[in-house]
Amino acid sequence: MSGIGTLAAEMGWRQIMGATRRTQRSGLQAVLDVGTSKLCCYIVQSQPARGFALLGRGYQAAEGVRAGNVVDVDEAVRAVMAVVHEAELEAKAQLREVTVTWSGGDPRSHLVTVERDLAGRELNDDDLATMLEIARAEGDDETRVAAHVLPIEMRLDDGRVLRDARGLSARSVELLCVVTTVDRMKMTDLRACLDDCHLEVAALVPSSYAAGMACLTREEMDRGCLVLEMGGGTTGIAHFHGGRMVYLDQIAIGGDHVSRDIAYGLSTSGAYAERLKNLYGSVQWRSCDDNTRIEVPLIGDHVERPSGEFPRTRLTLIVRSRVEEILEEVQSRLRSAWDLFERRPPRSVVLTGGGAQIEGMVELVEELFGLPTRIGAPTLVSGRLGAEDQPCCSAAGGALAVVTGDDGGLLWRRQGESAALTQQFARVNKWWRQNFTS
Repeated sequence: MSGIGTLAAEMGWRQIMGATRRTQRSGLQAVLDVGTSKLCCYIVQSQPARGFALLGRGYQAAEGVRAGNVVDVDEAVRAVMAVVHEAELEAKAQLREVTVTWSGGDPRSHLVTVERDLAGRELNDDDLATMLEIARAEGDDETRVAAHVLPIEMRLDDGRVLRDARGLSARSVELLCVVTTVDRMKMTDLRACLDDCHLEVAALVPSSYAAGMACLTREEMDRGCLVLEMGGGTTGIAHFHGGRMVYLDQIAIGGDHVSRDIAYGLSTSGAYAERLKNLYGSVQWRSCDDNTRIEVPLIGDHVERPSGEFPRTRLTLIVRSRVEEILEEVQSRLRSAWDLFERRPPRSVVLTGGGAQIEGMVELVEELFGLPTRIGAPTLVSGRLGAEDQPCCSAAGGALAVVTGDDGGLLWRRQGESAALTQQFARVNKWWRQNFTS
């Protein structure tokens, strides 16, 4: 699919998403994608109406990182410095500030309703900013920190429900928004790692949200579309409806678990299991699979003198069993939020991430979910060799689009920034709920 059709690629954020409140960034931009199995760094130049020109790129294995979370600070620091240095050398630039797209932190979303008294005057930008700040304060506590706050709809006192009511007069307005939170301790560990690398976090974007922004068309986002970002150690879930993300979740199972099952099931090494998954892995039975024999080096074998041999059917059985488990867990999470999905159902599914490239994934998802399914192909970032359009590149490109545009919401900010203001909003909201809500 051409990137021109995606919401982010149109770069018409300001008309689509409402009035502008975020300053347009220009010049060099850098994004660090902290994945579950890889680290990726892009240094790009903004191109109005044409996405981003890739100036430098770095890839490294996510050493010291597990499921997107820092588990060994020293290893993680070395890996981050290596991937950033690789991108800096190619771009001939030095980074101090990066946008981070993160697949860790155990992200979750919940809906928050905030009411504001207008006394008959027009709703303005300041009113919306105040209500979003109150919603952000609702998401912050001792264990969780708000990573993203996004308005969904506004309800005026006369009963009208609008996507954006700014400029209209009313006695009061009620804002429904989705607040995405991440684990505070895991966020602290990530920031400590980046501080050791002398990198300042300009913004943080959950990877499944960013992947959706990179791959979905405007029509998909309006009608309702479920994004499944199948990474190495996690599978992210993001649901978009009415032009906005309305739900986000994550499960701690991904493509690495498929490789591990292959290694155990065929008694081979982890590295060779990954190779088997990439070369022969499938979730659909083929009529010729019983007659297709695959030579496999068993544990202790020299890779060039394998002593094992299995039909491809056995490999397919292993891969499909684990992928079905992942998709069934996704369905379980969706059922737990059934009230939301009943009112805002998905009409299609888009797959992103490395796991989306397993043969037969589209057919299996259509079989289990009963919805049209495709693989997302982001084309926001283009280099000398063409567009970075692999599914595993979705999150990085989408994060760039989010921070250079305006999605109408609030991104994560540094801990302590306007802390007194946030606490004041939280106290006001608590007082309002205690005195004026049933």
